[in-house]
Amino acid sequence: MRFTLDADFEHGTKLIFRLRGGRNNKNDWYFLQPYDHDRKGYVSLKSNKPISYIPIQITGKELAIHYLIVDKGGLHGEYHLTLSVKNTLSQSIIEDKKKIEILIQFPNKLPKLIDPIPRIKVEDNGFDHFNIICPSLVQNSEKFNLIVRAEDEFNNIVKDFEDKIELSLSNYQTTEIPLSVHNFESNNKGILKILNLSISSSGIYYFFINYQGKKYFSNPIISKREEINKKLFWGYIHGHTNKSDGMLEMKKYFQNLVNAGLDFGTSTEHDHSWETSDRDFSEIEEIVEKYNTRDDFASIFGYEYGTWYTGYGDICIYHFDNSVPILRSDINKYNSTNKIIKNLIQFKGKVLFIGHHTALRSGYRNWDYFNNSLEKLVEIYSTWGSQEYSFEEGNPIPPRYKFFGKGPYARKRGAILGKKGSYVKDALQRGYKLGFVAGGDDHYGAFPSGMIDLDNGIYPSGIMAIWTEELTKESIWKALNNRKCYGSTGSRIIIEFWLEKFFMGDIINLNDHKPLGKSRKLRLIIRSPLKIKKIELIRNNDIYKSIQVNDMNFEWKLQDNSKFEEIFLDHFDMNERFIFYYPRIFLEDLNMAWASPIWITKSI
Repeated sequence: MRFTLDADFEHGTKLIFRLRGGRNNKNDWYFLQPYDHDRKGYVSLKSNKPISYIPIQITGKELAIHYLIVDKGGLHGEYHLTLSVKNTLSQSIIEDKKKIEILIQFPNKLPKLIDPIPRIKVEDNGFDHFNIICPSLVQNSEKFNLIVRAEDEFNNIVKDFEDKIELSLSNYQTTEIPLSVHNFESNNKGILKILNLSISSSGIYYFFINYQGKKYFSNPIISKREEINKKLFWGYIHGHTNKSDGMLEMKKYFQNLVNAGLDFGTSTEHDHSWETSDRDFSEIEEIVEKYNTRDDFASIFGYEYGTWYTGYGDICIYHFDNSVPILRSDINKYNSTNKIIKNLIQFKGKVLFIGHHTALRSGYRNWDYFNNSLEKLVEIYSTWGSQEYSFEEGNPIPPRYKFFGKGPYARKRGAILGKKGSYVKDALQRGYKLGFVAGGDDHYGAFPSGMIDLDNGIYPSGIMAIWTEELTKESIWKALNNRKCYGSTGSRIIIEFWLEKFFMGDIINLNDHKPLGKSRKLRLIIRSPLKIKKIELIRNNDIYKSIQVNDMNFEWKLQDNSKFEEIFLDHFDMNERFIFYYPRIFLEDLNMAWASPIWITKSI
């Protein structure tokens, strides 16, 4: 990168080149170093006139090289500079106008950004695989559409991919049925939508493409003969755009949700007035309403309420309609969880709280501040890891924080920062009735966003599923409030979890179903795109049963003959006894999934 600098810098001034950092400059660019030209990531600064400087490496959430000017007289006049980066891995996400920010920091002053900002284009690194996305559940002979994405190894869309593909269908017994031939053309921009497909016979199926000697499979799709009362829809309801501290424009963010084959979704900009204005929120409400006019996508309005290091936690707050006010944490009368509960309780039924990274030490949640009539779900997984239980108790993907280390360790995960007493299990132990979702807190908006999150550098984005009758805002809202949902670390795994006739998310009054006080039959059905390694059935936060699976499809029936009166827990602040069950599912490559619990309660 060559540029001319008209300098008037005193001794001790810093010339800063920043590739990551600042409000809207998120990425996972590999580390830089200005010290050894034989090592990877070497950065050099050359000038047409002599300059004496000391290079300082900054790595972590910010990635930059600071050049401390040590010329006694400073720098004055015109300098022609060349900044070079040698043999480095760039960020994993494509970006048409990636910022290379140049800042000047005079002694004892804050850095000043130089405008205009130089930009480069980060391109994909060529075709690696197909991502085939289909519905999870259809009726025999029902028409549906399928999306094929040509992606590189980091899940970027390869927009210039052009070739012929052959689509086939395989059932679980490995019978293969050739279907049709399709052409990726330049106007497809790497995304091919195949319309009006159908499956005539009942069963578990996978679409696949055999391309250059490799097979690429879709998520599983179940076709049923009988009428389907509840369908399975996939969504992503926690992410950020440039309306707060994300990267993409709002319209592009929503379009990426559609391009990823999601059925519903929204953004959740920060509540702070210095980040997201009232006008910004009005624009978001308009976009949500626009997407709700579509037949293939539904949306709800939401934002992220955030107060760090207070115990109030980060809470995503969703509105059924625009009659609910937006409460900002930087206003005194709304700056605690108890205050927003007090002000929003009048909108019960039209507002929904979902706690985010509840056990992350820097943004933990004190479960004393809680109202179950507003807060019915918890984000059990996001790019910050699983908030379910602690690393010491066996959590393989515990809460972690940001980039950590440098050099060969730049992509290693940061320190484990779990907060005792703030895990999801701690809320369940109190008797709180919380269903499970998984999401992102992604700050780029290109779901699916690759192997690691671009901002946090920790875990990939999760995904959530909802069982409901139809794809409308009203139906999605009802299912969320009734906890008919589950979350995974990213795979479109199909989960059905039953206790007798009751389904995930249900709360059963023991007085109305007294036989359940003596014994309970449970049933779990899983169809997965990844191999299921192990399943743990959790009862009252303990592992009640565990089974090794090593298969992609599994059905499990079991009976708990323990008497309710011998195993119940006491509610934290109500005259209630309860028990609960849910499955914790371990998949290959450190992937996981969780179905919302089922509770049995008894008032005392």
